[in-house]
Amino acid sequence: MIETLRRIDEPRGHVEPARALVLGQSIRLALYLQSPDEIEAVGRALDICGRLLAASPEFARFHITDFRLL
Repeated sequence: MIETLRRIDEPRGHVEPARALVLGQSIRLALYLQSPDEIEAVGRALDICGRLLAASPEFARFHITDFRLL
């Protein structure tokens, strides 16, 4: 999961830490994004998650169902 994340976000220079926890059919992904504003951070996180799910057939069955901004 993290290797796929690094591969798909490489053109944008994703240097922030990321963590993933896969439990059954759920993935909990923590992205630590540096952004000057919350709207940009949310948009970037959703874009990264969407590209992550599209990047590999093994992730195709997953959907974004929850989102938290901390």
